[in-house]
Amino acid sequence: MFMYLRMFVILLVSLYTTRIVFNVLGVQDYGIYNVVGGIIVFFTFINSSLTGATQRYITAELAEGRLESQREVFSTAIVSHLLIGLVIVLLGETVGLWFLNAVMNIPPERMFAANVVYQLSILSTFLSVLQAPFNATIIAHEKMAVYAYFSIFDVLFKLAVAFLIRAISGDKLIIYALLICAVGIINIILYRIYCYRTFPMCRFRKPRDRKTFKGLFTYTGWALFGTATYVGTNQGVTMLVNYYNGVVVNAAMGLSNQVVSVVSQFVNNFQASFRPQIVKYYVGRDSAELSKLTVRASRLSAYLILVLLVPICFEIKDFLAIWIGDYPQYAVEFCLLTLVCIYFESICQPLITLITSDRDIRKYQITVSLIYATNLIFCWIVLSQSAVPYLVIAVRLAIDLVLVVSRLLLMRRQWYDFPILEWVVKVILKPLLVMIIPVSLSFLIQMIPLGSVWIRLFLFSGLSFLICAASVCLLLLERGEKDFLLQQLSRLKPSSR
Repeated sequence: MFMYLRMFVILLVSLYTTRIVFNVLGVQDYGIYNVVGGIIVFFTFINSSLTGATQRYITAELAEGRLESQREVFSTAIVSHLLIGLVIVLLGETVGLWFLNAVMNIPPERMFAANVVYQLSILSTFLSVLQAPFNATIIAHEKMAVYAYFSIFDVLFKLAVAFLIRAISGDKLIIYALLICAVGIINIILYRIYCYRTFPMCRFRKPRDRKTFKGLFTYTGWALFGTATYVGTNQGVTMLVNYYNGVVVNAAMGLSNQVVSVVSQFVNNFQASFRPQIVKYYVGRDSAELSKLTVRASRLSAYLILVLLVPICFEIKDFLAIWIGDYPQYAVEFCLLTLVCIYFESICQPLITLITSDRDIRKYQITVSLIYATNLIFCWIVLSQSAVPYLVIAVRLAIDLVLVVSRLLLMRRQWYDFPILEWVVKVILKPLLVMIIPVSLSFLIQMIPLGSVWIRLFLFSGLSFLICAASVCLLLLERGEKDFLLQQLSRLKPSSR
């Protein structure tokens, strides 16, 4: 409940904030921020990977360890993240800085602003990497309410930034990047104060157990390798689009990323709640409960994203027109294709959590990373043939489908009695077949003539959402889940005396 309250607040505020920022910066500067400040997105994903890696060790230690061993793991995580942060800064100030100034297609008069944004991104990245053990501790303890509060504070701070850049005179792009960096620092301070006061394990001491350090550093390194490959490939595609098409198309990609980010957050909120449980079941070798939870988490992830996906896809043009106004060319195509990609990536997250619950993730990360990295090669071929830029997302979709199969095969090797056929039927085939009903009805609704864009958006998207939600509740939820849902709804009714 706390996570979904968080998400609705973030949804409304984030969309409004993006509208203000887009209008204040303009298409060119927004495109520059997307491609140069994209390093923030790059390292945000890296920070998520480090958080997930550290969370795995902390969760396992909470399940079977004592306070002293928990402090050892936390202190070891601090040291390993410091080393990784220094490596990232070194690479960013050498290879990354050269690429920014020598290769990227940015108007000469905006190069100084682009370099300022880049340096602020490097600083934010370093601090975020050091923050990962604290985020992991909060999630491992399943303090979702606190996590929700901090996230709401973050988005409200960014809303304040959007209003400030309208009032402050000067280079809007530099001011925006500087204020966003400041928001990141404030969040880091708040997280650390809470962790130091709440969790006894968050007391740093010099790590003594070399085995723990080696294990955690190796695990984190392979997790970082996989995430860096994923995000680096996506950022590489963004830069290829920039090289062949310029910053205006990057602005269209940036808008699509904002829409997709909001949608994926709904599923990520739900998934954050089951990750610690999967790790605990895996550590305890509870095969039956582990398989049951993983299949259920994948199913519910599919339902949650489909309920949002169908209304957004049908109303994306009206949504962009109201949200942004005169949106860039190809924004609609980028949004639609990226949303489909997010669907397949989201349903695989429970599988990824199960696979990476093991201490040895080397084979998994190498296999998946090599497959996903081919995305960059195929996108370069597509763009070099003067194809429309949104075809790069079609390439990513094809790679995502290959990765679904690859993860299931890897799952069978690691957890031989995992019900792969049940997962395929309940997570992919059955939801997609049931969605034929709301898709058909949504298509018919679109044929109703209405003049006002606002009425069309809220009426049609609302009806489509209700049809999708009803289809999920009636046709996809299992008996026990329906009974639980009805039980919770009955508690909301006022009692009669």
